Order: sequence, then structure tokens, then C-alpha cells
Amino acid sequence: MRKGLLYVTSAVIGAVGLAASAVGDFIAAALTGAGLGLIFALVFHVYPNDIAPPADRRHENTQRRKAAAKS
Repeated sequence: MRKGLLYVTSAVIGAVGLAASAVGDFIAAALTGAGLGLIFALVFHVYPNDIAPPADRRHENTQRRKAAAKS
């Protein structure tokens, strides 16, 4: 899924979800839902890039090279 489409889809789903369950102020509920949807999309977008810092990857590569050199 493209990143822009992810943000738009999450905002729309959040807005519709909270506006549908709102009793009084539908606009405030829709804006709050859109904000929550955007926060969810941002976390979903950023998390895969933050799984392992580069230093850990370099350490794993060093361990792999040492194990390959021993065999």
C-alpha cells in the first residue's frame, strides 16, 4: 500500500468510526477519529524502520563473518 493512501485510508476510517458512534458533536468526533487514524498510520509507517538499529545489524554481520571464517 502506498504511504499516502495509508494515511488517507486511516484518517477516513477513524473519522467515520468515531462520527458513527458519536451522539452529539459529529464534526469534533470525526476530527478526533481522523487524528487517531493518522497517528495509527504514522506508527505503522515508522515502526518497520525502527526494528533494529544499524549498530545491531553490524554486530550480527560481524558474527556471521566470524562463523563463516571458522567453517
